[in-house]
Amino acid sequence: MELCIRRGHARLRLAAMFMVAIFLLTSIPVNAASFSTSWNFKSSNFKSLGKISSTKTVDGLTLVATSSKTMQVKAENVTVDGTSYTYALALGGSGSTSYRAVKVPVYGKDNIKVTLRSSGSSTRTLIVADANGKKLGTISAAPTAARGSYFYSGNAGYVYLYSAGSGINIYKIQVDSVTSDSSSSSGSSSSGSSSSGSGSSSSSTSGKTIEVKNGGTTLEAAVKSASKGTTIVINGTVKSGKISLPAGVNISGKNKATIDFSSTSGSSGKGITISGNGSTIENVVIKNAADNGIYVTGSNNTFKNVETCYNADTGIQVSDGGAYNKFYDCYSHHNVDSKAENADGFAVKLHSGEGNYFENCTASYNVDDGWDLYAAHGAVEFVNCTANYNGYCDGLYGDGNGFKLGGVDNKTEGVAAHLDPLNHKLTNCTAIGNYKTGFDRNNQSGVVTMIGCYAKSNKKYNYNWPLTGSPSALGYTVTFGKAIIQDCTSVDGSNNIKGATLKGTCVGF
Repeated sequence: MELCIRRGHARLRLAAMFMVAIFLLTSIPVNAASFSTSWNFKSSNFKSLGKISSTKTVDGLTLVATSSKTMQVKAENVTVDGTSYTYALALGGSGSTSYRAVKVPVYGKDNIKVTLRSSGSSTRTLIVADANGKKLGTISAAPTAARGSYFYSGNAGYVYLYSAGSGINIYKIQVDSVTSDSSSSSGSSSSGSSSSGSGSSSSSTSGKTIEVKNGGTTLEAAVKSASKGTTIVINGTVKSGKISLPAGVNISGKNKATIDFSSTSGSSGKGITISGNGSTIENVVIKNAADNGIYVTGSNNTFKNVETCYNADTGIQVSDGGAYNKFYDCYSHHNVDSKAENADGFAVKLHSGEGNYFENCTASYNVDDGWDLYAAHGAVEFVNCTANYNGYCDGLYGDGNGFKLGGVDNKTEGVAAHLDPLNHKLTNCTAIGNYKTGFDRNNQSGVVTMIGCYAKSNKKYNYNWPLTGSPSALGYTVTFGKAIIQDCTSVDGSNNIKGATLKGTCVGF
């Protein structure tokens, strides 16, 4: 059986179309300088609007319409990068700042991401305009739904989105906002977006660029000469010993960039260690480290389109106070240790801090768990994440949970860790075919919320939330928080949810 699967296949969501999914407005503050806000039109606050014939503001997003230039929120099913969308804002025709437009708040430096398609057979153009109606740029809308983006740099306030000609359907709008101290991409995308003309194709906001390639400057040498604001560009496949990335130094890849850490050894053989703040790693594969592929104890770092695989411990691990780190479109697979007990896809565990966030990330075929939040000390949020077929790799079998959501069970962690309730949140996440459980409480004493999640064919349970007030392995009684399972689906598997509350429309429980 071919275990190595492509990223797009790993993210394929098999969500049943009869499920009523609610995607709430998400505003995730990660520090004073960086946060993300999104609006999905399948949210109940939007899909109930129907025909829009006057200007309305919903959850901070303003929909501009008139009685003669109307818009409509309507049911429509599409899948983009493995994520299912079920409602769209249909612009219905050309617009301006006065009608058939969406007024989007911006904060000065923002990556505006739009999931959209042309409602016809030809590619159409979504205009991005400032508050005065001046055209800033465009985002292309192809007949097939895709995500486009535009990078805004200007005054805080609003921008308008509207069609230059005929109808465009919009499924989701997301604004990733940063200050000059944080890193951001230029906003280019496969669907043909244009940028604001800032002139930078990397995540660095300032400083020099160092290229690392086979036969040229080594990664170790580049790191030694780098300082805050430097971007190290990985060109193709390079080999490296373990490195510690200085605070504020970025790594960006091109030409199928891969860092091979096969020369590392032992438990200290972590590929990249990040103990500082404010770095961005993007568009690179990290593989073959003797321990973690990436190990993070710092905060406010960003990871975009990072793939970690074939490492001898967890692909990406956040521990020891690491907080407010953000992960977008990351993929961790085939990580395996010889004892089959440590190598997860992602881990936010062992005294990690608060505010860590994952969006559109996938963990598959890791020998232990997809995500492990063991002994975390800060709540974690997941949006559109997938954990499939974890718990077995290279003939070895581990715990095999898709999302293992915190808790401890040994005396070294003590009472305090058990009594540290963490209110993790998962929205539109998927767990399929894991060796043990799709979504597992793992002794978590907080109230974990799962909204619009989907579990199928997990070997032991799809959802495992047993009764509250169970005795722990430490010899005392722990009162567990009652999970919230809202608008979720369970297919081809059993559930143990006496310690959970079902809300909304749940299927298969």
